[in-house]
Amino acid sequence: RCSNQHHHTVAWYENTYDVIIIGAGVTGCSVARELSKYKLKILVLEKAYDVAQGASKANSGIVHGGYDAKYGSLKARLGYRGNQLFPQLNSELNFGFLMTGSM
Repeated sequence: RCSNQHHHTVAWYENTYDVIIIGAGVTGCSVARELSKYKLKILVLEKAYDVAQGASKANSGIVHGGYDAKYGSLKARLGYRGNQLFPQLNSELNFGFLMTGSM
């Protein structure tokens, strides 16, 4: 026979997560995707009815090359690295990335 206290313990444990990500925009979903490569129990919380409905929805879709930022700065290094990751991400997720160059 199980006591009520035991049921609460089981329910609490089943609803425990290693990581909780607040926001299912581009950043939140990207973090969740990367963390899903590990043996982690992940929960993504979003207040909207679907993903990418907040700031991500208004994103222009421009992938910056990293060359506008000061040479050698963290912003330049991360911008360049992020730009280089897009073709591989597109091959895995098929979101329609086109490399059109700068205007």
